[in-house]
Amino acid sequence: MYSTCTFCHAPLGRNEALEHFPVGKRLAFDQARGRLWAVCPSCRQWNLSPLETRWEAIEEGEKLYRDTKLRVATEQIGLAKLRDGTELIRIGEPLRPEFAAWRYGDRFARRYRRAWMVGVGGVAFVGGWLAAGPALGIAFSGVSTLPINLYTTWRNAYDDRKVIVRHEDESGPFMVTRSLVGATRVVRDQSSVLGWSIEVQGRPGVPNARGLGPSRTMFGQREAKDTPRIIAGAAALDAMRVILPEVNMTGGRRSTVSEAVRVLESVGGPERMFLDGLKPSSLSKQPGRSWALGETDAHLRLALEMAAHEETERRALEGELAALEAVWREAEEIAAIADELTLPERIVRRINRLKGS
Repeated sequence: MYSTCTFCHAPLGRNEALEHFPVGKRLAFDQARGRLWAVCPSCRQWNLSPLETRWEAIEEGEKLYRDTKLRVATEQIGLAKLRDGTELIRIGEPLRPEFAAWRYGDRFARRYRRAWMVGVGGVAFVGGWLAAGPALGIAFSGVSTLPINLYTTWRNAYDDRKVIVRHEDESGPFMVTRSLVGATRVVRDQSSVLGWSIEVQGRPGVPNARGLGPSRTMFGQREAKDTPRIIAGAAALDAMRVILPEVNMTGGRRSTVSEAVRVLESVGGPERMFLDGLKPSSLSKQPGRSWALGETDAHLRLALEMAAHEETERRALEGELAALEAVWREAEEIAAIADELTLPERIVRRINRLKGS
């Protein structure tokens, strides 16, 4: 059982309501499909719980949801708040658009509000700084933009070193920094199991213990040159899971999220979303062999982020189903042997004849 978010590594918190799953203060469950998620309070990502920890917790969640009076619900999804502050999201048989809107809407809206507050705070600070000059009898001239310049310089330097993706190919290990994620391109790749790969601007080397890449030299030049590198297969999907939240840092309004859900539905599911960008009149303004994230509109980038996370989760569930099928087949063989040991031989022969007919 994990205790931190698999996406941003922030603590998921704890609850006292579910004895079999004390992790998380906001939990979502789907009893019909046997799925349980812990929702991260920081980045709002849904963390799928390990298979062996779900069943008793889902039953507990269902009982607690039915017993609490503080709840709201539509025909498909319900939300209940327990006495200890734990929130339960109960999934019935949701249509994808409604489910996606619930799952991603709050996350993107939270980013949008944060970006808006930062922008308003910055404007207020600059306005106060400019007004302080005449009030104090100080002639600012070129100094008036000093705070903006200092912040911009610091932010650019930090983004240039902050490592978002680390990978290794035949040329050695490399990393992708925050300043370069917008240059990521989706490339048609028939040799990949996904049908596509990504081309990133990679910087040779490995990050330090703080997750930062090499700094610039005293002359402002990078110690290592950024070069195009290819990430393919499952690693490409994992990379997009962390690249897209950085590209979509400002989130989106509810209307933008709704449009993103509509796009995701129109292409036929998350597994088709990235390939759709390589078709005419689709995500890319210049479709062909590849397209860049910087060429897409806001609602399309949000749809891509939804697709990346849902596709990753679908693959995880497929892996669980394969494991369950293997266990089931083994149990079935044992059960068949046990049944034959308890039946008279003449009954077994009769059953075999019936099976043959």
